[in-house]
Amino acid sequence: MKISASLISLAAAASLVSAGRYIPVGDNARTVEGAFIIEYEDGVDHAKANNFLNSHKVEYKVRGEFNVFNGASFNVKSGHSGEDLAKIPGVKRVFPVEIISVGKPQVAKGNPVDALLTSAHTMTGADYVQKVHKFTGKGVKVGIIDSGVDYTHPALGGCFGKGCRVRYGWDFVGDDMNNPKSDSDPMDKCNGHGTHVAGIVGADARKVGATHPFVGVAPEVTFGAYRVLDCEGSGSNEGVMWGMELAFNQGMHVINMSLGGGSAYKENPVAILSDKLTANGMAVIAAAGNDGTSGIGMVSDGGLGELSTSVAAFDNVSGNFNYFKYGTSQRAYKASSNWGKAINLPSATLFPLLNKDGSLSDGCLAANYPAEAKGKVVLVLGDFTNCGSAGRGNVAKAAGVAGMLVQTTPFGFANIGGVAGLPMASIEFAAGDELLAAAKKNPAATFSWPAEQKSFKVEGGGTPSGFSSY
Repeated sequence: MKISASLISLAAAASLVSAGRYIPVGDNARTVEGAFIIEYEDGVDHAKANNFLNSHKVEYKVRGEFNVFNGASFNVKSGHSGEDLAKIPGVKRVFPVEIISVGKPQVAKGNPVDALLTSAHTMTGADYVQKVHKFTGKGVKVGIIDSGVDYTHPALGGCFGKGCRVRYGWDFVGDDMNNPKSDSDPMDKCNGHGTHVAGIVGADARKVGATHPFVGVAPEVTFGAYRVLDCEGSGSNEGVMWGMELAFNQGMHVINMSLGGGSAYKENPVAILSDKLTANGMAVIAAAGNDGTSGIGMVSDGGLGELSTSVAAFDNVSGNFNYFKYGTSQRAYKASSNWGKAINLPSATLFPLLNKDGSLSDGCLAANYPAEAKGKVVLVLGDFTNCGSAGRGNVAKAAGVAGMLVQTTPFGFANIGGVAGLPMASIEFAAGDELLAAAKKNPAATFSWPAEQKSFKVEGGGTPSGFSSY
């Protein structure tokens, strides 16, 4: 893959007298003080742009130059604002250097749940493509722009460089973006996000002695690893752009950016570069982001390109869960993070907490718990308007109940924290209705809690996740 270039007369640059524009970032965005990405007008090269800056008494230091994106990033020391820089001839647009972050991975506190990768491959159609069309990604180069890749992982080939599955790459940031140290080793040694992403794309653990021999979407792709996030999961839009351009120059057919965050403005340098790369034959895939709970307009920078592909998160149609048996029902549950393990309350009976009108109570008040609830598993409505899971958990614990099941509204499983010492779990809305009907029919029915997990279809599965940006 080569970038075609044409010789443009330098005289044409002299006619560029229209003012450029400064493109701000969102109110909550973090930027690098005094650092800007400047896009040049067509026909203006790096040398001429530097001459323009010098002629306007701009004291600057070049941070890095781009080629597919016609521009460069600068540290400006002369007090010039972004608006000032945009007025200089030859400047098309000016953007702040913006900090992005996927965050540092957190260790889950809840009870462990086995992955059900067959469900994900069915949803995406990867299983069909692999089995029917025999497409495995052989001959395709995929660039992972992220926290690097742990190329020593046997499911990713176990090595880096010529003859390895992770054959290309670079580290643009080092372990700390505030003190970047660039080198040729893109090892993901302290974060894991990029390795996780690479595994989804193309891991193959079928012949490496794995306990669960998982396989990615395209298990024969060749990888490029471009480290733009440090140990804390932080980087910058300019670092992402350096990674994008090097991936292009090293012949990647596809680049994946599961980064999230960004300016929330469609006119941003990562999106502009995404479109330029796509127009030159590369497939640019970007995660929409995980900021959907913050409102609309939170799609990541790379996902805002006109030509790039933005991918949202979808809930699995099925998954492996701990479950209980009650009467003729078998239903999955998701334990609270404070309980953090499978529930086992053998021979416990169910006691739905009801309001005076017969509807299910939220269990927030001591008055909701009659003496008969003591020692039983109470069923409450998962409406968190009046209190959270900890609030109702403390009240329930004081009332002496054995455990609590929270009916999620409108569907799926609520993530609840609960309280220490009380078995609490969320269940799906339909499961709550089913339990309520069963308890009315046979109040003496008891629970059993199998130790193993089981696959269940999920309410709302196959629809966009609530956290997915849009």
